[in-house]
Amino acid sequence: MSQKLHDRTLAIDRSALDTGRFRKQHAALVVLQGAEIGRNFRLLRGPMIIGRGFDVEIRVADDLVSREHARLDCRWDPAAQTATYTIVDLGSTNHTFVNTSRVKTVELREGDKIQVGDTVLKFVLLDDIEAKFHEEIRNRISYDQLTGLLTKESLYLALEMELTRCLRYALPLAVLMMDLDRFKAVNDTHGHLMGSHVLSEVGRLIRESIRTADVAARYGGEEFVAYLSETSLIGAAQAAERIRMAIAGQPFTLDGTNIPVTISIGIAACPEHGRDIRSLVGRADRALYRAKEAGRNRVCIETGA
Repeated sequence: MSQKLHDRTLAIDRSALDTGRFRKQHAALVVLQGAEIGRNFRLLRGPMIIGRGFDVEIRVADDLVSREHARLDCRWDPAAQTATYTIVDLGSTNHTFVNTSRVKTVELREGDKIQVGDTVLKFVLLDDIEAKFHEEIRNRISYDQLTGLLTKESLYLALEMELTRCLRYALPLAVLMMDLDRFKAVNDTHGHLMGSHVLSEVGRLIRESIRTADVAARYGGEEFVAYLSETSLIGAAQAAERIRMAIAGQPFTLDGTNIPVTISIGIAACPEHGRDIRSLVGRADRALYRAKEAGRNRVCIETGA
């Protein structure tokens, strides 16, 4: 009898437990369909622009989305400590839809689905636990856990969308292939803990050396790849040199052991060296090979058409 009582599920009134800690206080847009599926955009109390431009608060990699497509306005009630959000279409080419209906301006309710171009975002209100859950799921789907950079698959998905956009509007785009120099010796000499520490720090240095609009990923092992939108070969070379210098100048220290690390980088650009992912990555990899052959710890730009 006591065992049965112990196993019984008890129903307890939520209000008896909720002290306010789990109130739904974080408004967000979650990407349900699009290049960055699963991404969670936390909404602020100020106006936020949705679009494909580089200077918007919610950037959507979708060629059918206008540079400044729609605006989210927030009305904050300090007494109730609640926020109300309204979406306003900004005269976009392909319009804004909420729950499949075309809108010019509408107040959002939890669960509403917003469509801009081919991208669908869901308006949600999250408590602390839900917000952390969405963030963790997004990280596990799209990011390499060791370096904090995108996975190769996630980068390719985003690059395909961005490459289509750059080709349509005749905008430059550059691809960087990067490889740590003599990394096997790091693992063989200092162990895999040091190797993991180096990879983690390199991921951080790459993120810090490029613009927020640029995208980088761990390609595999000690290889990395990045694409720089609306960037010429000269601009890409400058960005690559920032990455190279940041890594060469960083002391990599673990448990009192300090080792030097360098990286070699190859660059290819669209449209000069190709108009598809395979061509651009292949040509950037060829330039990377030249950097290795020339002595490592250097940046090489692909030559020829």
